[in-house]
Amino acid sequence: MPARPTAFVLGNFVQACCWSVPRLPLPGETLVATGVHIEPGGKGLNVAVCLQRLGALVSTLIGCGSDAAGEQLLALLQREGVDTAHVHRLAGASGWGSGWIGADGQNAIAVFPGANLLLTSEHVALAHNAISTAQLVYGQFETSLPAVEAAFAYAHAHGIVTVLNPSPWQTPPQDLRANTHSLIVNEVEAQGLLALSAPLAGLATDCAQSVAPALELFWAQWPAAQRLVVTLGAMGCLAFERSAAQSCWHAAAPAVHAVDSVGAGDAFASGYCAALLAGCGLAEALHWGNACGAHLASQAGVLGALPDTQTLQKILKLHGFPKPVVLWLASR
Repeated sequence: MPARPTAFVLGNFVQACCWSVPRLPLPGETLVATGVHIEPGGKGLNVAVCLQRLGALVSTLIGCGSDAAGEQLLALLQREGVDTAHVHRLAGASGWGSGWIGADGQNAIAVFPGANLLLTSEHVALAHNAISTAQLVYGQFETSLPAVEAAFAYAHAHGIVTVLNPSPWQTPPQDLRANTHSLIVNEVEAQGLLALSAPLAGLATDCAQSVAPALELFWAQWPAAQRLVVTLGAMGCLAFERSAAQSCWHAAAPAVHAVDSVGAGDAFASGYCAALLAGCGLAEALHWGNACGAHLASQAGVLGALPDTQTLQKILKLHGFPKPVVLWLASR
C-alpha cells in the first residue's frame, strides 16, 4: 500500500454559531431566525479536517485559548486523527464566529480571531520538521499573517508546494507573494487580489474576460505563483496558469440544491489540495474541488458535512467527470 500523502495546514479555530434566517438581514433590521447551529469551525480547521478525511496525514498549526472551547478543539482533532503537536494553548479567549444563512443558501459571516492572531514565527520554527516532511503547505488569512509568512518561506525554500487562500482579503506582504505557488480566491477576493473595479459577476465567460486584463500584473506581482483558481459558486471555477497565459479553464460544478454555502470554499480547497497530493493534474484537481464544494453546499452545517474519501468517490461516480473547457481570451 502506498504511503499516505502529508500536508501541513496553517489552521485557525473559531467556535462557530450560525443562525438560519429567511433572508440575510438589512442594516439595522432584526429578523426571527428559524434555527441555530453551533459547532467548531474556522477556514483552516475545516481544511485540516477535510484533508485528513480525504486520505492525507495532516499536521496543523493552530492557536486556541486556555478555555473550554480550546479543550473541545483538541478533542475534535484527536478524534479526526489530525496531529495536534502544534496546537498551542495561548492566553485569552479562543476565536468565535457568527453566521447568518439565508433560505437561498447565501450567507454573511463575522469572526473574532482571538488566540488565532497570537501565533508567531517562533511557533512556526517549532514546526519546521512537520513542514519539511509535508508535500503541501496550505494557508489562509483567519490566522496570524506572520505565521503564514514564516511557514510559506520555509516551505518554499525546501521546494514544498504552497497553496494560499487569502481570505478574509487583505493585501499580502511581498515576502508572502514571493513564496506562494498557487492561489484560490472567490469572486469577492478576486476583486482585491486583481484590483478589479467590482466583484466578478455574470457567466463564467464574463468572469474570465474580467480577469484577463489583470493577469499580466498579477503574475509580475506574484513571482513564484504558477496557478490562480477562482471559484464561482454554482458555476464551478476558473483556472489560470502562468505557463498558458493566453487561456483559462472553466470547470463546471455538479448541479445540487444549495442548502448552506458556509464552508463550501474550504471544501473546494480541500478537494483541490487532496487531488494535488494524489498526483492528479489540473483537470482532476478542479473536479475534486468542485465536487467537495457542491457536496458541502447541499448539506446543513460544515464540520459534519465535510466529505471523506468514500463520499468523494460517490460524488465523482454520480456526476461523472466533465472535463474543463478551455476559454480563449481574445483580450489577452
